[in-house]
Amino acid sequence: MDNYKTIIEIGSFSIKTIIFSELNQEFSIIGTGKTRSRGYNGEDIENFDDFIDSIKNSIVQAEKQANYIIKDTYILVTNQSVQIKKIQKDLNLNGDIIEKNDLRKISKIKFPRDKNYYYNVYTSHYKIDDKLITENPIGLSCNKLSIISLVSMIDIKQINLFKNIFQKLQIKILNYLDSTTSYYFYLKNKPKTKTNVILIDYGFNIINIIMIKNKVLHFIKKIPQGSKKISNDLVNIHNISFDFAEKLKISTIDLSDTRNSTVEIPIWEDFGDNKKKNVGHNNLKEITIDRLDETFELVFKSLPKDKSFYSYVFTGGGSKLTNFYNYFRTKFGYEIQFLEPPKSCGIPKVLNDASIMSTYSSFWLLTNKSSENSKFIQKIDSFSNKIWYKRFVDLL
Repeated sequence: MDNYKTIIEIGSFSIKTIIFSELNQEFSIIGTGKTRSRGYNGEDIENFDDFIDSIKNSIVQAEKQANYIIKDTYILVTNQSVQIKKIQKDLNLNGDIIEKNDLRKISKIKFPRDKNYYYNVYTSHYKIDDKLITENPIGLSCNKLSIISLVSMIDIKQINLFKNIFQKLQIKILNYLDSTTSYYFYLKNKPKTKTNVILIDYGFNIINIIMIKNKVLHFIKKIPQGSKKISNDLVNIHNISFDFAEKLKISTIDLSDTRNSTVEIPIWEDFGDNKKKNVGHNNLKEITIDRLDETFELVFKSLPKDKSFYSYVFTGGGSKLTNFYNYFRTKFGYEIQFLEPPKSCGIPKVLNDASIMSTYSSFWLLTNKSSENSKFIQKIDSFSNKIWYKRFVDLL
């Protein structure tokens, strides 16, 4: 019998819903929904009824596709109310061999918590005597075993806000997810991903930077410089509606087009009829590039200095700008890749792009990686692990 689960992403630009089923330990996405966020600016609710309606519309789209009524859900939070911290817990073993029971002991060690935050804890990796980093320590001998965990902390005010909203929708919240840990575990375990990666999630209100070094989370930062600023510039300079500015940004402006064709745009008037005027494409492109230059110069200044080679990976709705790849390579001299859900994952083609990648990464996290509060110990070939560790020690 199918077991259905749901993820709803509450974003400042859009509300996304994924319904997925599990049959014989195989997971498949069977329903999706995506609507514009109304009455919500990413942090605060500006119009409660509009916000509820936008969530409902996304849910109904997914329910119709899946032929299933959502009763409970996971909530994906992407705004700045989320903090990510690393914690290390240690267990002294005095040269003993690591066993499953040792992993249980170290996972149960308590750490200080702030009552103003909701917590999720995820195992990142283990360290053996502060030297060897591994995901599978069973069968190794050491004096000190350390577990490094990622702690996702969500402001309790946001938690209470979502509880009130989903109580009105008569949907139970199972747990809260965040985009940073979802992206990290997805990239870390993706077979073709390089060991050193800088992921830049260019969103509507914020840019989420995730720096992975040797498959370990090395640096994270959120910058309040999303693609919304481009739309705001177009609105202020050309006196157009925000919705039309969004349409220009995604559908009309081409960052590599030098023909300077004419674009007809309506002028948004507070009084009287709407009027139209012709604007050169180069003007719109220059407005966009000026904001992009400012934004990504800020991004590079925020990155820690490191001599290691990193692959740059982009995702998020802002990276959908036409010929963004050519702009970035010309301006900064780096080749970049785009992170999108796999075409075969069940998301319709019309939605399957970088703007839904955070939701897909959370789906991957739920179906592939357990938190420390669940069963997280996998079967490990202890004998092979011992031999591998002995070879490592012999090289020291």
